[in-house]
Amino acid sequence: MTMKKIIVFGSNGLLGQSIVDRFCSDFEVIGASRNAANKSLAKNIQYHQIDMTNRQEMDSLLQAEKPDIIINCAAYTDVDGAENDRELCWNTNVRAVENIIDAAGLFKPVIVQVSTDYVFDGEAGDYRESDPVNPKGTYARSKMAAENILTSSQFEYIIARTQVLYGYGNKVKLNFATWVISRLSQNKSIRVVSDQKGNPTYIDDLSESIFQLIEKHEFGLYHISGSEALTRFEFARRIARVFEFNSELIEKIHTEDLKQVAPRPMDSTFILDKLINHINWIPGDIDSGLQRLKIKLNEYYG
Repeated sequence: MTMKKIIVFGSNGLLGQSIVDRFCSDFEVIGASRNAANKSLAKNIQYHQIDMTNRQEMDSLLQAEKPDIIINCAAYTDVDGAENDRELCWNTNVRAVENIIDAAGLFKPVIVQVSTDYVFDGEAGDYRESDPVNPKGTYARSKMAAENILTSSQFEYIIARTQVLYGYGNKVKLNFATWVISRLSQNKSIRVVSDQKGNPTYIDDLSESIFQLIEKHEFGLYHISGSEALTRFEFARRIARVFEFNSELIEKIHTEDLKQVAPRPMDSTFILDKLINHINWIPGDIDSGLQRLKIKLNEYYG
């Protein structure tokens, strides 16, 4: 039986690497990113270097490969930077999705779009998929626009809203957890907000959830995150405990102390009932994610 073909956009990134690893034994996986192939990607997968904002490049790639499934992990995620470079943010997060939709119209693959908790204003918390959105800031509005493009299309889709992603990837920028680990491992102090609350999500749990949704043909909008909610300060302290660092190096501050350009949702915690009911699987809690991250870091760094 011929394997189904998947194109993973953003395959060089943290999530993209995890997706490729999870899917490559069950699907024919093709990686695609803006830069040259990351050498840590699973062996023997095809790879294309592509500017997703270029309609002609997208047409050429999708018409040549005609994938059964497209997973879009690529995104402009610099929340503050988006306020100063709105065009780049919009092109990366919105125009690229438009290009996918336009180029794939003749063969209608399933499209998986990774979205964000930032579509909510964070004033309520405990958000379900049916709750009204209220994105603040350019990044948040761009991700909401991408969702709207997909929901108004004729494609079968999965929109995976997630948040506070952490894990290890080869040659990727630091995420919250690896930043905390990097600083505390050098006995350097950090300042962490105590008034932003969410569900930290171990990267492989997100990949597993997406895999199971695809396998079970459970399409639609899903909130996918870790099962435990806590503040960034509490998360940093848990990291210190699991990795046996000095938690006294962690200073508690408030969001307003950082004077950030873009607004942040203060409580964007998710209710995961829909995901759990549809795939009968629960993403892990903080300690399980951090223990798996610890094992992975030990494998790479000893």
